[in-house]
Amino acid sequence: MTDRTMNGIPLNEIWEQLGAEFPQEDIRKHPTTKMDYVSVEKVEERLNNVVGMGNWNFFTDPPQICRFGIENHESCVVSGRLVLYDDNRIPIVRSTCGAADIIYPRDSDRPTSVANALDSAVQDVFKRCAKRFGIARKEKNAMHADKGNGQNRTEKLMKVTFLEAFRALPKGGAKSKVTYGEKTLEMVIWSKEWEALQKKYGDSFRVGGRLNEITFYGVEKEYRGTVQLEFVRLPDNGGKGAA
Repeated sequence: MTDRTMNGIPLNEIWEQLGAEFPQEDIRKHPTTKMDYVSVEKVEERLNNVVGMGNWNFFTDPPQICRFGIENHESCVVSGRLVLYDDNRIPIVRSTCGAADIIYPRDSDRPTSVANALDSAVQDVFKRCAKRFGIARKEKNAMHADKGNGQNRTEKLMKVTFLEAFRALPKGGAKSKVTYGEKTLEMVIWSKEWEALQKKYGDSFRVGGRLNEITFYGVEKEYRGTVQLEFVRLPDNGGKGAA
């Protein structure tokens, strides 16, 4: 009896190649969770190189909207299955579900982008299925990786001028184009800090709203090859300087 093969390779070697660690240049850092991750494109590239482009497929079921919590927060939930075919076209299947939050602007019942939520949920379930085949399973906590990446995480006092209204981030929080010194950069306020600002200052911090300028403590960091400003906190003067 011959060994079962896929793309002309014995299955035990397929699993080893799929589960191989990715090179450091393929690993990114999630800005919110601080976890290392591998992009969908790199997962697809791994499947194409090892299994063969014609030997795998990915299927999803219709999305569902789930509500949870006392405030009925909504998430787009998608079930999916990743199918690999051996050289006799016998399928090997891994399935699970993924999700993404649906973001609503403040004081609006219309979501910011249903398409973004659906796309994020599909990417989430695809990568979760791939992990069940051993792909990108050994992701490391980026909080530990920070120690050697050379990025400056020191907080410093910054003053920026806004060039546009706040735009919603996919998983909560907001961002906006600003000028800082003589540079035009993107300023990011993550969900925890954004919610705290909204509770304290109300409509001054809302998606679609725009400030003139603000003074805050933040960090300047590189993300996907570009420099951005990450909001940390307002000064101890109670937020004076935000206008």
